Amino acid sequence: MSANSNLKIALTFSGGGYRAATFHLGVLSYLYSFKLDEGSLLDRIHAMSTISGGTITGLRYMLGVSRNELPEEIFKKLYHFLTEVDLPTTAMNHLHEKDKGQTVSLIRTMANIYNDKLFDGARFGEVMDGLSKNHIQQFSANATDFVNALPFRFQATAGRQESNTGYGIIGNYSTPISRTIAKHIRLSEILACSSCFPSGFEPLMFPTDFDLGDSQEVKEYIAKREAIGIMDGGIVDNQGIEPIILADDRMVKAASGEKEAGFDLVIISDVASPYMDAYKTTDVELPAKLNKLTLKKLSSFLWAGGFAMTLLTGLSFYFAPGSFISGVLFAVWAIVAALLVYYSILKNKVLDLIKGSIIKNSFQAISNLKVGDIATLVVNRVNSVLMLTTTVFMKHLRRMNYRTAYNKESWNNRVIMNGVYELRPGESWVSKLKKKEIPEYLKPSEAIQQTSEKAASMGTTLWFSEEDKKNGVHDALVATGQYTICFNLLEYIYLIKKNPVNLNEQHHFLISLEERLKADWEEFQKNPMCKKTTSI
Repeated sequence: MSANSNLKIALTFSGGGYRAATFHLGVLSYLYSFKLDEGSLLDRIHAMSTISGGTITGLRYMLGVSRNELPEEIFKKLYHFLTEVDLPTTAMNHLHEKDKGQTVSLIRTMANIYNDKLFDGARFGEVMDGLSKNHIQQFSANATDFVNALPFRFQATAGRQESNTGYGIIGNYSTPISRTIAKHIRLSEILACSSCFPSGFEPLMFPTDFDLGDSQEVKEYIAKREAIGIMDGGIVDNQGIEPIILADDRMVKAASGEKEAGFDLVIISDVASPYMDAYKTTDVELPAKLNKLTLKKLSSFLWAGGFAMTLLTGLSFYFAPGSFISGVLFAVWAIVAALLVYYSILKNKVLDLIKGSIIKNSFQAISNLKVGDIATLVVNRVNSVLMLTTTVFMKHLRRMNYRTAYNKESWNNRVIMNGVYELRPGESWVSKLKKKEIPEYLKPSEAIQQTSEKAASMGTTLWFSEEDKKNGVHDALVATGQYTICFNLLEYIYLIKKNPVNLNEQHHFLISLEERLKADWEEFQKNPMCKKTTSI
C-alpha cells in the first residue's frame, strides 16, 4: 500500500457561529481541490471533531458522504444554507409552535429549522451506518453535559464491540447512550446541542426535547430516563481537541500500542483568537437630577408622586365625573399604583435579604447611595461577568487545550494550528519572517492580509447580515479558509524539513507535495478568491 493511501489526518473544527462554519467550509473545499493520484487530500482525513459552528460544516459533510453526494454538491448546499436561509427571522416566526405540555424553547425551534433546511430529516443512524463508505472513520460532534459538567459527544466511530478498540462512547461515562438509541437522534438535534451557546439559548433537554420517533424501545428508554440539559461544546473545549486525542489513543490501543497506528498529522482549524480587549470600568451617565438622587430620596419622591396622582385623580372625579380627562387620569393612577405596589414588594424582599446577610447593619448607608453610583456598580458587575464567561474562560480553556495537544508525546512535530486571523496585518508571520522561521515566499500579499482582516472581523453570530453580504464577508471567510490551510501546510513542510523529528514515510509523502502547494500559494497571493469561485 502506498504512502499516498496510508496518510491519516485528523481535523478539528472550532466553534464560532457562521464565522467558523464558513471558514471551515473553505478548509474542506481546498483539501478537496488538491488532487492526488488517488482521490484528494480531503480523502486523507481519517477523523473529525467539531464544535458549535464547526458542527454545521462537519455534520453536513458527514451526511453528504453517507448519501453519496459529491463534495462539490455538499459544499454548494451548505454555502446556500449559510448565505440564503434567514435563520433568525425563521426562528422568530416559528417560536410560538410547541407541542401540548411543552414550554417555549428557542433551541428546540432552531433544531426543527436545521432539520428542515439543512439535514432533510436525517438521523444519526444514517451517518453511523455510512462510515462503511466514508474516509472519515472517527467523527465526534461535541456538546456539554449540564448535570455533570462533562463533555458530551455524539460519536460515529468505526470499530467492533469485541475488539480492543470498540466504539467511542456516545454521551459520556456518566450518561452513555446506546448505539441503538443514538441512531434515532436527528442530526438537527445534535447540531442544536453542539451550538447551544449560553446567553443565546437555553439547554436542550435529553431525551424529552428530542424527537426520537415512537418505537417501543424509544418509549421504554424515555420512560426510565431522567432528562439532562445539554449545551454548547465550546464551554469545555471550543477547539474539539480532546475527542481526537481519545480517537488516537483508541487506534494505538487497537494496534497493541504501536505508536505509528495513530495520526500522522493533526490540523486544528480555529476561528477563535488569543487576543482580548482589556476590561474597562463604565461610569454610568444618568440625567443630572436622577444621578444625584439617593435611594432614600427616590423612595420619598415616588410616594409623594403617588399621593399627588391619587389626589389629582380624586379631584377630577369630583369636579368632572365621567369626562375624558378623569378617565385618562384614572388610567395613569392605576399604572402608578401598580408600580408602587410592585416597588413595595421588591423593597420588602430586598430588606429581608439584607436582614439575613452580613450587611444587615448597613441599610441606612445603602439607602443613602446615589442612583447613579448604584447603576455604575450594577453595570460594571454585569460587564465583568459577561467578559469572564464569554472571553476570559474561553481564552484560558483554549490555551489549556492547545497545551494538551502540543504536549502529547506521539504528536510531537505533527500538529498544525490553522487560524482565521493568522494572516492579518501585524500577526505572528511578521516576527517569523524577521527571525527567518518561515521562508520569504510565505509573506502574505496585501490582498491576502486585507481579506483575512475582513474575515476575522465578523462576530460570533448565526447569520450574515445584509451588510456582511454586501461587503463580501461570507466569501472572504471561504477564501481565508482555503489559502490559510495552504499557507500552514507549506509552513509545516518547511519546519519538518529543518527538524525531522518523529517523522514517518507519510510525512515524506507530504513533503513531496510542496511544489504543488507553492503553485497554489502563488495563485492565492495574486487573487485570494481564486479557488472560491471554482470550488463552491
